[in-house]
Amino acid sequence: MAKRFMVLDPQQPGSSGTHLPYLTHWDQCVLCQKDTSEKLCCPAESKRSTGGSGYQTLADNLLAFSKIGCLPKTIDISKLDDGEGIQATFEHHRARWHDSCRLEYNKTKLFRAEKRKTSCEHSADVPRKYIRQSRDQPQPAVYKCFFCDGQAGKETLHEASTFELDARVRKCALKLEDKPLLAKLSGGDLIAQEAKYHVKCLASLYNKARGTKMNEDPNQDVVNHGIALAELVSYIEEARMDSTVAPVFKLIDIATLYNTRLEQLGTVLTGRVHSTELKNRILRYFPDLEEHKRGRDILLAFNQDVGSALRKACEQDADSDGIHLAKAANVIRRDMLKMTTAFSGSFDTHCQEESVPNSLIALVPMILNGPNIKEQSSHSSIPAPTLTISQLLMFNSCAHRRKSTGSVQSTKHSQTRETPVPVYLGVMIHTKTRRRDLVDELYRLGLSIA
Repeated sequence: MAKRFMVLDPQQPGSSGTHLPYLTHWDQCVLCQKDTSEKLCCPAESKRSTGGSGYQTLADNLLAFSKIGCLPKTIDISKLDDGEGIQATFEHHRARWHDSCRLEYNKTKLFRAEKRKTSCEHSADVPRKYIRQSRDQPQPAVYKCFFCDGQAGKETLHEASTFELDARVRKCALKLEDKPLLAKLSGGDLIAQEAKYHVKCLASLYNKARGTKMNEDPNQDVVNHGIALAELVSYIEEARMDSTVAPVFKLIDIATLYNTRLEQLGTVLTGRVHSTELKNRILRYFPDLEEHKRGRDILLAFNQDVGSALRKACEQDADSDGIHLAKAANVIRRDMLKMTTAFSGSFDTHCQEESVPNSLIALVPMILNGPNIKEQSSHSSIPAPTLTISQLLMFNSCAHRRKSTGSVQSTKHSQTRETPVPVYLGVMIHTKTRRRDLVDELYRLGLSIA
């Protein structure tokens, strides 16, 4: 029988069921081989010093996809290799591709494909279990203690119903570094999880957290007491400056403000603050403040003698203000230079608070909102502007400033004081824009790492 002639398409199978040799069009996208309106990118045309490194990355990823069998049928790995390797072939032909096609074979997609491959192989080895379940007799719900995982038994299980309980349990778990309990708390607050607990288990958690107080820095509580007293003194001074009102303070109200501020600063109190001792500390700062008893209450009021006017005039002296500023700067710098922090490759939950000293975190909100104890007590957590400004101060601080050789004075940043905010800004700006000049400008302004 005579053969018939037919023009064959290289992209279609022949009559014998085999394919003709596949030709790679190097002037098109090497991944999809389609001529679209999308711009083609060529690493060989990059002006960077690392130009052409994109060929090696793509070649390694394609080989990895082919090894786990996740490479699509439209890509023949053998047609991308002239015999010297895929990378050398790409460089020889100056291969190019679409960004949308290149993203299908990046490291993230490769990691997910390997993870799916591993999970499928693992699930195939495990035999499937079939469990019969009766729908006629539903099993009653069994509640367990959130802390010990034990059932009710003889003790009654109580249900969490307040956010104060959730906040205190979280504080104790962080203080004890109890990872199993922290993992349970990560699922949401105790009210949302409908958590139930034994009273004995909750009391045991509180006692353990109270016992770890001996392992903490004993000087920190002393510092917190000093900060709370300074804010309380500032609150009294602001009330005194009002010319239309003669302020009178109840000692019980002042002690309550002082007690609340100490708890917010992290000082655990076993009871109330001794009001008489607090009164004596306040009277040492105000010689013209007198105490008056009215029944069981103790009232504090200012007398109207000459001593009050003289003291106010002394407070407005410029030389005294300058000395106070220098002393405050020395105290804060001592804590800043003593503390070291470095970027470990990831940002933890409390990395911002742990990267700056407590004295700096206490000073910045005083500058922003005033040292009034009511203003400082209005926030349950540290505000974001306070953390940001504190970290930038820590990042730009130095023990000794270098002498400038030119008109522009630069600051040398220490790697031991790289706080999370400048690291995050530098990485984010470079990732979003890929512009080195923006990162360098932020570095010059002291806002980012180089």
